[in-house]
Amino acid sequence: MKIPLWLILLLMVGYTIWCANFWHNYQVRHCCGDESTLGVQTSGAPLFKWNMEKPVEDANFAAWKKDLLKKGGQGDTLVITGHYRSGEKDGEKLALARAAAIRDMLAPEIPASRVRLVASMVNDGLVENGDPKESASFAWSKMVLKKEDSAIIESDKDVILLFPFNSTEKEHDPKVDAYLKELCEKHKSDNASFVVTGHTDDVGEAASNQAFGLKRAKSVAKILTDNGISNSRIQTGSKGESEPVADNGTEDGRHQNRRVVITVNR
Repeated sequence: MKIPLWLILLLMVGYTIWCANFWHNYQVRHCCGDESTLGVQTSGAPLFKWNMEKPVEDANFAAWKKDLLKKGGQGDTLVITGHYRSGEKDGEKLALARAAAIRDMLAPEIPASRVRLVASMVNDGLVENGDPKESASFAWSKMVLKKEDSAIIESDKDVILLFPFNSTEKEHDPKVDAYLKELCEKHKSDNASFVVTGHTDDVGEAASNQAFGLKRAKSVAKILTDNGISNSRIQTGSKGESEPVADNGTEDGRHQNRRVVITVNR
């Protein structure tokens, strides 16, 4: 059977068009960062374009954020160093704005009170109209307390109060008093309930620590009621030494384990 010349020419034209489209798509996806594959290729770390204060959207950011926050300990401060390049507008101001944008994206899991912003100039090849690049670095500053110190740590739903050694009373700590008073004012007129749970280090007998943790919880609950929160909205309990968050083999670790956790259920 003889194939007509016109049919052969038509098939050749069609094949040429298909090859051109295939090569174009290949170039876009592998050279230029096709949007359909960009999310798979990135780590999720915030990327910034030239002179931009806000990072580009990235589907992998949530996983990157979770991994970053896991590296910090209870009460640690996250230091975000924003980067700028020579030639970018308002260099240091731009770097701090980038760091602030990332800080806001990390909330509420880590509150602004536990984030410190720094600016630094780098030269890493980011250019105008070029591909976005990472424009920040991150470091955790470990919380260090003296044996007699107390501390207030905020997270998403919880407030953590750290206790000095062998202490159950928080009424005599002005810093804690002022904080709890402000917390009560914030929730006095809503329907939020409070779960107050005491924890201890592992020094002493487990039964004694269980009772000691409950004393700590009740001492904090009393401050809540003294500031206008009804008893019906407060539940107290103790985990004793059973749920450490740090190494009981060090004084710093034991200090972090001596705590009361206030969970606010809105």
